[in-house]
Amino acid sequence: MTHPLKLGLIGTGGISRRHAISMKDLHDRGRDGFGVTAVCDVNEAAAQERADQFAELFGSRPTVYTDYKVLLAQEELDAVDICLPHGLHHGVTIDCLEAGRHVLCEKPLGITIKACRLMAEAAERTGLVLSTGVPHRCQPGQRAAHWVFNESGLMGEVRSFFHSYTRPPAAPANTSAPVPERVRWRRNRLMSGGGPVLDSGFHYCDSMRYFFGGLDTVYARALNAGGSFEEAPEDTVFVTLTFKSGVTGSWTWSLAAPGAPARNVTFYGTQGSLRDTTQTPFAIFHLFERRLGEREDGELQTSDGKSYSMAELEQMHLDSLSADARERLFPGGADDGFSIEIWDFLEAVRGNRSGPEVDAWGGLYSLATGDAIYESITTGDVIKVDDIISGARSQYQDPIDEHWGIQ
Repeated sequence: MTHPLKLGLIGTGGISRRHAISMKDLHDRGRDGFGVTAVCDVNEAAAQERADQFAELFGSRPTVYTDYKVLLAQEELDAVDICLPHGLHHGVTIDCLEAGRHVLCEKPLGITIKACRLMAEAAERTGLVLSTGVPHRCQPGQRAAHWVFNESGLMGEVRSFFHSYTRPPAAPANTSAPVPERVRWRRNRLMSGGGPVLDSGFHYCDSMRYFFGGLDTVYARALNAGGSFEEAPEDTVFVTLTFKSGVTGSWTWSLAAPGAPARNVTFYGTQGSLRDTTQTPFAIFHLFERRLGEREDGELQTSDGKSYSMAELEQMHLDSLSADARERLFPGGADDGFSIEIWDFLEAVRGNRSGPEVDAWGGLYSLATGDAIYESITTGDVIKVDDIISGARSQYQDPIDEHWGIQ
């Protein structure tokens, strides 16, 4: 495609605002040739607010819709950006693909493995691009960490990791105030698919697959300070992860541990360690995270006494890249993960790439880690992740699939 791409935005909640900011970042870097011409949300006020934001950022106001099927019927769009609650991803995505539109879908791709499979098969059937939104693996910190683990040789062969984080429970909410919709749907497993393990935790699951490849087994336990795991989203989790490469580690965290907070996010190799020291409340979910206006931080220490800061590692990684590779990973020098994932999607739509970095099948594989954790929590078993992918193990997911009529 050589004409400016026309995009539609379906779902105009909080995360869509972030997408709009990143689209403006791309334009400011000379990476344009696209624009949002229509936005849609059942909440018309939210859709109007997002349309106002695009008008302020780009000088052109998108048409507002409250029914995405009307949008698809009336708008000449090349692609859509879906920012809806998790349980709506599969139905809307498949409708968009069947209507001839490429799709960028926020994480997690689908609410269950079966939902993801339906989405992936629809993309293959229509021959269209379906990209999973995974901005954190696109940031300079995770790109550099991937290079450290897989190419640099600086810390030898990665063998293990120990990731732990605890913080006191949040202050009690005002029980007289209405629960915001963005909070309410996340508390409903039939709409969210799960608690933190599959919300922010999806980023962690995808990052670890990015670093070390396919996961072999999972063993997990979970608690909830206010009740049982079955009654409310988990706030405390203990997980052991074993990868097919032999890398083994622990992912343990609590968002409700009274007393002093504590954290340790460290990877160990045969010749050194890499520690993520970024000061962020999402440290256990968003590894080596660069936030707007804030840089990530970390340190690599080798067994022979050398040390490298995260900034030094990022520069070493950049220096190792050709000009073409640097532009592919960081278009126009972008360091915002959302900007990079959106550009990656657009380049795949234009045919300049064979496909997005994380397509529908990649989104399914990253989701499988989270669903394997929940399957282990539910059954008490050590879970083979391949059994989650194949559908051989699905006790946790079955009620969700039944609710949505997913076969």
